[in-house]
Amino acid sequence: MTKSEVIKEFFKKSVLPVAVAALLYCIFKSAYTKDGVTDYVWLFILCGLPFGIPRMFAWIVPGGSLGTALPLFLLNFIIGGVIGGFVLVWRLLVAAWYIPLTIYRLITARGTSYIPE
Repeated sequence: MTKSEVIKEFFKKSVLPVAVAALLYCIFKSAYTKDGVTDYVWLFILCGLPFGIPRMFAWIVPGGSLGTALPLFLLNFIIGGVIGGFVLVWRLLVAAWYIPLTIYRLITARGTSYIPE
């Protein structure tokens, strides 16, 4: 890999997920902080919600009347937030792993062009 490819991948795999997590933390801070106390369960669910949106309608299909559809719809959001919370934690772990990996790749980079062996 070239140094520019290493740096691009570092920003994509490490800097971007950390920046998105920090942005979500700032956006939802008022929702999970009550009287100066942080509710970590709501932090986990709300910050994971954007990562779980594609997965939140996977299992439960709302049906019937509005009285049963609305609670199931809200349960989908909670399930999506929990799944997305795990996805967010995984992406942050990958971001932490890419720091030493990028340092290693920069040390062993071949220069500006790829030369096959």
